[in-house]
Amino acid sequence: MIDGIVVGLHLRWRGVHQRPHHLLSRLARRFPVVVLEEPLFASAASRFDVEEAAPGVTVIRPVVDAEGPYLASRIAPGALDLLAESLERLGVDRPAVWLYTPMMTELADAFPAAPLIYDCMDDLASFAFAPPEMRARERELLERADVVFCGGRSLYRARIAYGPKVHCVPSGVEFTRFAAARTVEPVVALSLLARPVLGYVGVIDERIDYEIVARIARGENASVVLVGPIAKIDPRTLPSAANLHYAGQVDYPELPRWIAGFDVALMPFALNESTRSISPTKLLEYFAAGRPVVTTPVPDVVERFGDLVSVAEGPEAFAAACLRARPEPHRDGAARAAARAQSWDAVAASMERALAAGATLWRDAPGPRREPATRGA
Repeated sequence: MIDGIVVGLHLRWRGVHQRPHHLLSRLARRFPVVVLEEPLFASAASRFDVEEAAPGVTVIRPVVDAEGPYLASRIAPGALDLLAESLERLGVDRPAVWLYTPMMTELADAFPAAPLIYDCMDDLASFAFAPPEMRARERELLERADVVFCGGRSLYRARIAYGPKVHCVPSGVEFTRFAAARTVEPVVALSLLARPVLGYVGVIDERIDYEIVARIARGENASVVLVGPIAKIDPRTLPSAANLHYAGQVDYPELPRWIAGFDVALMPFALNESTRSISPTKLLEYFAAGRPVVTTPVPDVVERFGDLVSVAEGPEAFAAACLRARPEPHRDGAARAAARAQSWDAVAASMERALAAGATLWRDAPGPRREPATRGA
């Protein structure tokens, strides 16, 4: 049986709270989880930062000298040795390997007897600056993995040919946390803005349609707020206007107070290769918070929740939909029920059931080691 999990992660644990944070922190209630991030290149001497980032979750963050030798691997030199030391300290002898990126299959090579799980949360090969070999590497990982989870229906349909080991497991929501946006006071900064406030939370990157952002900001009777870090794009290329506000990254527990200040929640995604298979986690957070949602026609969103959101394509149609958007009790009730049914606890439990059925070494894994940190989430 397994007694721990080794994770290869392309994201930053200290970044935006996403699917890995929710799932791994819940799996850590049963066994230790050790996360190895891809190298972070910085103008500093190479080192490893190690921290207990959440109860039961140890994160190893390689910081690599950007001026040093070219690093071809996504696993920094010395990382596997440090990983082995962390596992020994935690008493882990038989880990499973859990990958979020096909570029870190060296972890599976280092633990050849371990069950291999691939949690495909995005079609990373379609993102900006993806390594040219990533598509081929993913095919190899899909062949090799014991169990594959897909974070949305489009991702699942594109990988279902790899057999019954592939499961469609959309992301969830901490319902109680985000439902608080219905009653809490919004952050002061939003209460000072002209209404309505059109708001977005999430990473600000190549997946956003900035012509839409610029168009809705041109409306004289609305404020536009984008909450989240800027990634993979030059900030100087972003649209600007007196009523367009970039709030930067905020702490995850503060998000409900930001959404509480929105009159309309936005998903202004571009329709391109990077968004063809996305299934945005923020949608259920908006639903729980009780905010009307305007979105571009992202396939997974339209297929699953098209009757609960306002769908508009193009800058003019999107701007018009934002101005028309109002809370609708019937739609809000159905959206709230959809969010409540898709808790992160339920998602993690469904994954564990699939693992018990598909990965022999998982079946005899120990029961919970600690009480859940968040009830009703």
